[in-house]
Amino acid sequence: MKTLEHIDDASSNAATDSIYTDVQDRDKHQNVMQSIADELDRPMHEIAGMYEAILKDLRTQAAIDDYLPVLVSKRVKEAYRHH
Repeated sequence: MKTLEHIDDASSNAATDSIYTDVQDRDKHQNVMQSIADELDRPMHEIAGMYEAILKDLRTQAAIDDYLPVLVSKRVKEAYRHH
């Protein structure tokens, strides 16, 4: 039987195996995605797909990860405004 610790550990490992550097990075980006979804009146899952694709692309080019939420957010919003 899985305990809550096992579940938390599994989600932490999943976050670090993905495009996110750790759980805090994932949470930060999810907050940005939710803000964009609210602003554009779009469902979170719709924003998340585009946001994560852009994040994956920009992360490989970024010298400083601190600016990624702003850069990715800007690109997602521009894509929706031109759509």
